[in-house]
Amino acid sequence: MSERGADTGGKSILANRKFMSILVALLLISIGTIGYILATSSLVSSESLAKIEVGDAVYVNYVGYFADHPGDWVFDTNIRNVAIDENIVKSLYFVTRDPKEYKPLNFTAGISENYLKSFVDGVVGMTVTQTKKIFIPAEEGYPLALNQIRVNDLNMISPVIYEMNKTDFQQLYTDEPAIGLTVEHYFWEWDTVVLDISGDKVIMQNEPYLGQIVSSFGDPGDDPRDGWYQEVVSIDPGADGGLGRITVHNLITAQDIYQKMGADYDKRKFTLLFVDETNETFSIIMNDSGYIGELAGRGLYFDITVTRVLKG
Repeated sequence: MSERGADTGGKSILANRKFMSILVALLLISIGTIGYILATSSLVSSESLAKIEVGDAVYVNYVGYFADHPGDWVFDTNIRNVAIDENIVKSLYFVTRDPKEYKPLNFTAGISENYLKSFVDGVVGMTVTQTKKIFIPAEEGYPLALNQIRVNDLNMISPVIYEMNKTDFQQLYTDEPAIGLTVEHYFWEWDTVVLDISGDKVIMQNEPYLGQIVSSFGDPGDDPRDGWYQEVVSIDPGADGGLGRITVHNLITAQDIYQKMGADYDKRKFTLLFVDETNETFSIIMNDSGYIGELAGRGLYFDITVTRVLKG
């Protein structure tokens, strides 16, 4: 009995091993077949995935860039590799955020009011992993705020003789005024001299020279996009009742719009908005209280990739 039992057990083990081998082979064939079917079937193509509908919670990665003046300058992205890539041209006021802030943007498709309407509407009909380019025309983008615009003459005028009070002098030049003291003008950068002091009034005299180049709005020598150069084109000491007149020409053209930034006389930052060479004026738009003039009145593109969708 014991020998037969042992023989029967051996045959049983062999049979089980043979069965398992056949089963494994069948499973491998089945997995391969199913994989082929899934890979080639339209049932798993992106077209068959659930499409985003209005009210769905959507998570996206995006890159926003200008359509023109010039195009392709990236002004915002939630993709860190794009943000830190020095080979990608960024906008004048592009801000690199803390690394932990680079994460998918979440909003409600077709409803969110905190983002551009064309942006939140544009994802409707998309599917997870799909990428889409959305164009936002200027009239649907960030509006021009008229109260943020300043218009200046291309030929700007400064007096030769001017006055300020002592408090302003000390704030601008961090020094006590003294007759004969020469300082660099707080805006024009040329020499300006204390002529006289009368009570609280400090009488000053600007002393540029003809042909002098200044850059009062920024430092284009350090960054070509930071301000621009200006030239002293005339000096008339006897004009305007003896106060004198200095004419400074701004060396910019229409090709420079939206490509120059700077700070005005009151230190407020701006973007060059328009140059009217016919009427010899230029316009700047200020950045103030979260308003970024660089974005105003421009066509925009967004490359959007959907990373997650929660059905509403």
